[in-house]
Amino acid sequence: MWRATELIPVRHSPDLGPFLGVKPVTAFVARRWATLVCLSLPVIVLAGNGTWADERIPADPQIARLNHAGFKSRGHCTGFATRQGSVVTAAHCLPEIRTDTVHVLLGYENGEPGQHMKTPGASYRIMPGRDIAVLCDMHGSADGFRLSDTSPKSGARVVVQGYGAPRVHALQKTACSILSVPGDDLMRLDCPLPPGTSGAPVTLTSTRDIVGVVSASSDTGSLASWLSASMMTRLCN
Repeated sequence: MWRATELIPVRHSPDLGPFLGVKPVTAFVARRWATLVCLSLPVIVLAGNGTWADERIPADPQIARLNHAGFKSRGHCTGFATRQGSVVTAAHCLPEIRTDTVHVLLGYENGEPGQHMKTPGASYRIMPGRDIAVLCDMHGSADGFRLSDTSPKSGARVVVQGYGAPRVHALQKTACSILSVPGDDLMRLDCPLPPGTSGAPVTLTSTRDIVGVVSASSDTGSLASWLSASMMTRLCN
């Protein structure tokens, strides 16, 4: 069964301290994800008990841990910055109450961000038909991730970098392959991914070329939404 890869802790005060009491999905994530799950029924499979394998890596100034906090809940996902000047994450990572604050912690490691931005969830634009949310009109950087219009291909080797459980305060890298691209919006990866990885960049191996954004995972694989330069231009212009 596919599950959103957002890390959702139980109720605590809305600060940026360590997150405790992890549970996999809240009601608002389930509601927002239901539409995408229905669209991806042809690629859903039942899975047994699986695990994920990752490698801890140094913080990247263009990859962020995204924290959100509100009256009832708080949690985190992953996001990333592009050369074009946008911050990208998964749409289901945004708080249900759109006025709640989203903290973007670029270059985060062990409680220390390289750069800290905060904005209400309503500032993000949602890409139609995709589990992608974008904060447009930010300052771009030459070492940001590059978007292209090259379609992802089955068999291509990719890398996912994110702040997944249980090491939620350190960036981790997971090597994957694209199993299939059944439609023009989703790709299926052969690597299961932990909670907290939603919104993480999916890049071609040994490059900073983006092909997708992590959306959900099962015990045997994961799903990512395809993202291209032209899609970003249409959304942000």
